[in-house]
Amino acid sequence: QVTNLAIFNSIVHISSQPAKIGFFMRPLTVARNTYQNIIDTKVFTINHVHTSFVKKAHYTSAKFAENQSEFKHCNLKEEYLPNFEAPFVRESEIKFGLKLVENIEVSSNGERLIIGEVQTIQVKEDYLEEDGQLNLEKSQNVCVTGLNQYSTTQNHMKLPYARVEDVPNFDKKVRPDNIVFDELTQSYSASKLPYGTNIGAPSISSPNLSQWKTRNITSFNHVLHKKVEDLQSHYKNIVKEYETNEIIYNSKFEFEPIVGKTYHLYLKDNVDEYFLSLIPPQSWDKIHVGSYQLNTDHVWKATKA
Repeated sequence: QVTNLAIFNSIVHISSQPAKIGFFMRPLTVARNTYQNIIDTKVFTINHVHTSFVKKAHYTSAKFAENQSEFKHCNLKEEYLPNFEAPFVRESEIKFGLKLVENIEVSSNGERLIIGEVQTIQVKEDYLEEDGQLNLEKSQNVCVTGLNQYSTTQNHMKLPYARVEDVPNFDKKVRPDNIVFDELTQSYSASKLPYGTNIGAPSISSPNLSQWKTRNITSFNHVLHKKVEDLQSHYKNIVKEYETNEIIYNSKFEFEPIVGKTYHLYLKDNVDEYFLSLIPPQSWDKIHVGSYQLNTDHVWKATKA
């Protein structure tokens, strides 16, 4: 039998005694290898996805053929426990082994609710809280939000078991108005604020900023104008350099120029045509356009004759 692996985000808690977990599966309108393996073996595993192999886990949802194992194609390792037929994911750090107890068809849309009774739990002791709950933030496991977006978990707060007699009076102010309390983090945050919060703290007043704004706007305009002028000058130099290089590369010469050596550009007599030569302008009577050197970037740069 080919081992099978698929990612699900519709995991639900069913009961505590005995511990049962269920998950929803799409209608059996096409072959469902995960479903068939569970029906055949009557056991299955649920493996939490760690941040280290999210991408591998995601691609187990691809439609592999019946004779192809997602373990192999997504490079995840199988792990077995004695007397338990279904494989676990070795890379997972929180995993459950379950025995199939119910296979329920949802009449409204044909989906199936697969319910298993927990037979074994494999988890690092560091992830267990004193009350037996799992610390998913510490385990760095991920959850699915939407279709294909994966998010990490962060502990916000832990509240006691809800009993009617313990419900707080939410209409009553728990703290005076002068107490600084952050509702989002549920912590007293006065010491973290950049300003005083007690009645003796200096008052916060807004100064007249009109003059300050006028001075700074003038300075800003001057700086910006200078930058624009520099850009314009730089652009003109680039255009000039491009035009010069175009003329030189289209000029006539019968040698391969050497980088760093000076060459002289001339205009032929009575002909609108340029030619490049090693002969300096003082050695003959030709129309000298300019002297240039070729740099390592193969760009011609003006130089002295």
